[in-house]
Amino acid sequence: MLASAEASSNLARFDGIRYGRRAARPDAALEEVYVSSRTGGLGPEVRRRILLGTFALSAGYQEAYYGRALAARRAVAADFDAAFAEVDLVAGPTSPTTAWPLGERIDDPVRMYLSDAFTIPASLAGLPAISIPAGRDPSGLPRGLQLVGPSRSEAALLRAARLVEGAS
Repeated sequence: MLASAEASSNLARFDGIRYGRRAARPDAALEEVYVSSRTGGLGPEVRRRILLGTFALSAGYQEAYYGRALAARRAVAADFDAAFAEVDLVAGPTSPTTAWPLGERIDDPVRMYLSDAFTIPASLAGLPAISIPAGRDPSGLPRGLQLVGPSRSEAALLRAARLVEGAS
């Protein structure tokens, strides 16, 4: 919800006038410039996420969705802070499943969103993270390992990723 709301807010400036790709004729009406620039410059998945974010930020739903999501962000960050009091890095799978063949889930946005479930917490907490190859499943599709570090630990995170990649 937060990512969609923030995308909606940030991408609103891509109007084809000051920012973004201008897709309309030079003599087009302003609304036509907006519509054709955003339609031509943003793919269907991006537009879907922007619409979800716009809904979450709308007047009647802002506190119900966005406010609760901000509280969840604070709770996730506190959980990571507690973990980093005891460990240097957190390791786990990048995705709940291995990769899927190209184009397999393109018509199922819910399954696509669910595949991001393990990468969302680091982003929510504003923490550095890296996904590195971690072997293949029995059908030969790649698996990913995600490493998450505390704030400003990018150098240590990259060193750890290099070590893990070298060991495999």
